[in-house]
Amino acid sequence: MTDVNKNINECFTLHDAKAECLDKLKKAKVRMSKQRLELLDLLFSGTFNCTKELYYEAQSKNPELGMSTVYRFLKVLYDVGVISNNKLLDVNCSNCNFKLAALRDHEGQELRADGLDLQELLRLGMVVKGLIKSDEKIDVKMQDDSVYISVLNGK
Repeated sequence: MTDVNKNINECFTLHDAKAECLDKLKKAKVRMSKQRLELLDLLFSGTFNCTKELYYEAQSKNPELGMSTVYRFLKVLYDVGVISNNKLLDVNCSNCNFKLAALRDHEGQELRADGLDLQELLRLGMVVKGLIKSDEKIDVKMQDDSVYISVLNGK
C-alpha cells in the first residue's frame, strides 16, 4: 500500500469526527440539548471564522439561542478536549462586525434592516440622545450577554 493510499484510509470523515465528538461528550456526561446539537452541526459545517459568526449563523436558525449558550458550549467542548484552540472562544474577533439580527417596530413587526451595522446604529442613537458628539466613534465588545461600548475620539 502506498503512503498516499495509507493516508486516505486513515482519514476521518466529518461524520466520523462528529460521532467521535458526541462520544467524548457522552463519556464526559455532558447533556446534549437541541441547541447544543444544532451548534455541533454548525461547528462541523465549518462556515464560520469566530464565535460571533457561529452565533449569528446559529441564531438565524434558532432565534431563541443566546450568545452565552454558544460561549458556554464552546467552553464545554474545550474542557472535554474536542476543540483545542481557545482563540475560538474569543468573542471579540477583529475580523467581523456585529450584525443586526432583527429590527422591530412598536407593534413587534419586523422592519427591513438590510445592511444595517449594529455598531453604527448604536453610535447614531448615542449621538441623537446627546451622549456623544457626532464626530466620535464607538467600539462595541460583547462578552456573554453583556455589551460594552467604549467611546473613541473622532477625526
